[in-house]
Formats: sequence, C-alpha cells, structure tokens
Amino acid sequence: MTYRLEHIAICCKDLDRAAEFYGKLFNGVPTEIRKGAAGYRFCFVKIDGATPIQLMESKDKEGVHHYGFVTDDIEQAVKSYAKEGAIILRENRDQAGKLTTVFLQDPNGMEIEIRVPR
Repeated sequence: MTYRLEHIAICCKDLDRAAEFYGKLFNGVPTEIRKGAAGYRFCFVKIDGATPIQLMESKDKEGVHHYGFVTDDIEQAVKSYAKEGAIILRENRDQAGKLTTVFLQDPNGMEIEIRVPR
C-alpha cells in the first residue's frame, strides 16, 4: 500500500475571510464553497506546489481538524488498521456501498482521513 498526503483541514470561524487570506498571502485559489454532509460550509484552497488546504467553517472550533491521505488500496488499509488496533471513528461509502473514506484517531486525538483518490 502507498499513501500520499492529500490535504490538511483547518476549522475557521469565517470561511470567506479565511479563503481570502490564503488567496492574498499565498496566491491560493479557492474552489467553490460547498456544504458538507454534516452541514458545514467548506472549500479547498489550492496553493501552487503545496498540499491543498481544506477550510471548514465552524462556530466552536479553530485550528487543524484533520490530515487527509489517499491510498491505493483502502480495503486493505482498513483491514490493517483493525489488525493493529487503530481507533476507527467512521467509514464512508458511496451509493453502491463501496468504501471510499475512513477516519482514524491518532494517539493525540487528531483525526486522520484516508480515502481513495478523487
């Protein structure tokens, strides 16, 4: 299995202001703002040569929310995590029931997202 850091998700109180900040200071290009499954607004900011930043609007949290990785074999990855005793927080599946994303918790309580490539 291989892994690649895909994004870093940051909670922010004002999504529009945060997207403008990363755009002005780092020449970041924000994607269209969408609404997540849990009801929060989010976008990705693409910065040339860097891993994208996912900005997630939150009224009560600020700072890094999770790190996102992609893997070439998510089914095998989940089997490996279970065997090693990892704390699996949740799994997401597509409409056909195929596993697309899994969230783990690291020893410090940080969430880690592992998904199939987009």
